[in-house]
Amino acid sequence: MSRDDRPTLDRAWPIICQLISLLRVYVPRLAPIAPDRVKWQHLTRLAESLIRRWLVLNACQESGWPHVRVRPTQLAPVRSRASRQAQQPANRPPRFPLEEAERPLARLTFTPDFEGSSRFANSDERYPMRRFNPARLQRRLAALTDVMNDPVRHTARMIRWLARAAARRQQGTGRICPFRVGWPPGASRYQQKQDPVRQDLLSWLNILAREAVERRPP
Repeated sequence: MSRDDRPTLDRAWPIICQLISLLRVYVPRLAPIAPDRVKWQHLTRLAESLIRRWLVLNACQESGWPHVRVRPTQLAPVRSRASRQAQQPANRPPRFPLEEAERPLARLTFTPDFEGSSRFANSDERYPMRRFNPARLQRRLAALTDVMNDPVRHTARMIRWLARAAARRQQGTGRICPFRVGWPPGASRYQQKQDPVRQDLLSWLNILAREAVERRPP
């Protein structure tokens, strides 16, 4: 039996919408080389993480999930991001991803020092001011805005995803949780002091959403 988490959902939704509204003001102004781009990339990642957990928690409050049948996994042709965007209608906003990508292993390079020993250094640290594509961040923001404008439709999408995950759980194959392993995207110990309200909300929603997925009967 699911627990009533609607008071938490009602309190969290205005905070999430306020964050997305803030991003809609500043993200379109970013240039390809922006000193504060890391800040807005972090806030976009935080908004995606918050709204994904909100959708999972909201979906677990609904009863009568559809019964789905998972077919055996078949290898599908891999399409590039450009080809997927070309097939998408121009007037339709990007689809918000319901799954989180797993954290990639850090790209490490072996660099010997002058004392004869060796150490590992992160290769990304050599390019602190790399150019980035503002259009990609704007597409992510457009997907977030679409969820904010129509949470009912995206909750239905999450319900279908979780129903398929429940069927995969019975078969013992496939992914059964839309969250990645470990800390949620956007979680930061440094930002815990700078932005305690959103960081605490992320931590709380992460716990409740994971518990809701585990409590849901297959």
